[in-house]
Amino acid sequence: MNKSLFTERILIKVAQAIRSGQKPFDKQRLIDEITTDCFADEEERKNWRPIVAERIELLLTDERTFISHIRNACRHCEEGRRRCTHVCPTDAIVHTEDGVTIDWDRCIECGRCVDGCISGAIVARSDFAQVASLLIHSDEEPVYAIIAPAFVGQFGDQVSPSKLKGALLQLGFSGVYEVAMAADIITSREAEELVERFHRGDKFMITSCCCPAFMRLVEKTKPALVELISNSVSPMIALGRLLKAREECKVVFIGPCVAKKAEARRPELQDAVDCVLTFKETDTLIRAAEVDIASIGEDVPMEDASHDGRIYARTEGVTTAISRAVHRIDPTITLNAVHGDGIKECMTLLKLVEQGKLAANFMEGMGCEGGCVGGPGTIIPRDKGRENANSFAETSAAVSALDNHKAEEWMLEYGNKVDLTTGRKAGTKPVEAQR
Repeated sequence: MNKSLFTERILIKVAQAIRSGQKPFDKQRLIDEITTDCFADEEERKNWRPIVAERIELLLTDERTFISHIRNACRHCEEGRRRCTHVCPTDAIVHTEDGVTIDWDRCIECGRCVDGCISGAIVARSDFAQVASLLIHSDEEPVYAIIAPAFVGQFGDQVSPSKLKGALLQLGFSGVYEVAMAADIITSREAEELVERFHRGDKFMITSCCCPAFMRLVEKTKPALVELISNSVSPMIALGRLLKAREECKVVFIGPCVAKKAEARRPELQDAVDCVLTFKETDTLIRAAEVDIASIGEDVPMEDASHDGRIYARTEGVTTAISRAVHRIDPTITLNAVHGDGIKECMTLLKLVEQGKLAANFMEGMGCEGGCVGGPGTIIPRDKGRENANSFAETSAAVSALDNHKAEEWMLEYGNKVDLTTGRKAGTKPVEAQR
């Protein structure tokens, strides 16, 4: 059974049941429908019923771990053929006679094991059912979609940003905003912070605050380097807080990242975003609602962000954005930057930083190869995602984050009502998200 098709079938059936207002929730009927759709053989249906039941339960309850292992679905792959172990960059996957155990002291919540497991036995927490429920009641309390810069082209070559925005509005969202606008806000903050740090004598600064897996990597493996990290929250958290400062609402982040699910639950950040969906989950939700994207017009453009905010989607984008802003603020400062493209590369660079052997004064870290366009929640190849993100960025009215007047207006109106700093301290153990 194809893992992706199996997961998709479960999500579609659950979404359709929620949208139909089915109460009480008839789990047995869902299990029957899903196993009948997916398996022709009666014995196979019988064997998969408990697995489907557990997957549905994980979708419907909010009290669940960030990553779960479904023992009945595990194939107990032979040594050397365990993809979950192979793709984990921090050796956090431990195999026992009972299956897989996750070493949470090592886990950086990147989600690679979820993507890598061939049988679908390792699953990330999903807010899919919660979002479907929120959208039914969006006329009572606004529900806003905030969409990551890597979204361009993820939902099909013919699905323009405008069409996607229209589809999300048709799905029931009260409004749709580019997280890239908040990336512009954070770029401005980080550029100002970097100038201030360098003027006081600091020799080095680390970002990407937009990548929670990279942030976790530093916190867990190199805690002494935390003081070198920018103190800004991620663009996702920034935009969520700004929207909630504007009005009482629910905020749903849509992006390529599994680690964002854990970031949104961190105790010090959980006020900002209510739910997180990957692009894959969002695509399934759109199809479950039978939204015909092809028939949607181009009359609701996305015009929130600058060129530099939109290129946060790929490796080197953050550096380009901050470098341009720094040059505007203080032309005497020259950035000599390095880029960690994927966790393994980031680990190598962090070791050099720790040893004082890195010939640079600025480091950008991206947990996924290629940046966010290479995330485990994406639908298209990362090279195509990078190309799409760059092309969309070229359509922006403003090039630099400092020239995004919409972002500036938001900060003037709501900036004094929100905290956009993290409060990170060097050498401290990170506060864990609820598991």
